[in-house]
Amino acid sequence: MDDRHDDRPDTRHESPPIMSGAEPITIQGSSPNSVGPAPVGPDPVLERLDRLSDLLLRRIDRLEERVRSLEQDNGEIINLLIAVKAGLEEASGDLIAQLEDAEDAAEADAGSEDGAEDGLLFETPSGPTMLH
Repeated sequence: MDDRHDDRPDTRHESPPIMSGAEPITIQGSSPNSVGPAPVGPDPVLERLDRLSDLLLRRIDRLEERVRSLEQDNGEIINLLIAVKAGLEEASGDLIAQLEDAEDAAEADAGSEDGAEDGLLFETPSGPTMLH
């Protein structure tokens, strides 16, 4: 055996550089004597990514369900508003027609010779009323 002392540092714990283009790349955690990855089991980082992906997909599904529910609720509200608008237009049309009839009757009464009043031609609402 040779008793000469080697002054170079011991680099057996580091992996050898892998050449990619002009820059050497070292792989940490591998030994130069090992072949392939160590049989340790599933990678904890990949397991964590899988769990996070599943959690994200569940949250996205819940958000999509909530959006569909809100769209349905909004559609129902819009339909109700359209129905209320139609009811108000019909009621206002009826009131305008009654008002025009009352004006016509008032003009006829003013032109009549006896001047007697036949009574109210349309009902005036008294108290709180609700349109149907």
